[in-house]
Amino acid sequence: MDLKDFSNVEYINLVTYKKDKTPVTTPVWVADFSDSLVVTTSINAGKVKRVRNNGKATIYTTNQNGSKKLSESLDLEASLIEDGDMKKQAADTIRKKYGMMAKIIMKGPDINRAIIKLEERRG
Repeated sequence: MDLKDFSNVEYINLVTYKKDKTPVTTPVWVADFSDSLVVTTSINAGKVKRVRNNGKATIYTTNQNGSKKLSESLDLEASLIEDGDMKKQAADTIRKKYGMMAKIIMKGPDINRAIIKLEERRG
């Protein structure tokens, strides 16, 4: 599987890694954004800290609660989108894909939201 294979799925498991390399798995929404994928979470979420400390991430397709592995895994590079305009565009892309459910879950200001960008690993 490659990056674009994940752009039309409803849920992925995002695996981020602690400093000791312990994996932490979280089911999240995902949307296509330019040549990358994006996911959203609270700015205070543990995965934000893990992405800042270690940009390694792994994803695979899953069900809503994250209990089933429905595809092959793909190792990616994760980073946070810090630019305000780009962050808003990415959040709007997620809102558009997930419609009414996103409007309910993603209410409130985007300042409290982190956008994690997932890209092919370099090198």
